[in-house]
Amino acid sequence: MIIDRETFTELAVHLKLASDAILKTAHHLAAISSAGGSSTDDAEWAGTIESMMSVNNQITIMERLLRAVMDANRNDDAPNGSQGGPLPC
Repeated sequence: MIIDRETFTELAVHLKLASDAILKTAHHLAAISSAGGSSTDDAEWAGTIESMMSVNNQITIMERLLRAVMDANRNDDAPNGSQGGPLPC
């Protein structure tokens, strides 16, 4: 097995929480940006939000990859080629 179920689940939970936090921060930055300021400030805020959304996308991809690893491990551990049960949510 590449990674045990408990460790994988914990990692996936933390990745999900980090993703949610980044998205929430981006929403806050959007609100700050809409509060006013110079056009230069607005462009910088927009760039910050865009960068944070990119990080959010990457974390989402990492979570999907980890789920794929877990699926592969479950298939390797299943007797006689049968597949294990679904991952807990």
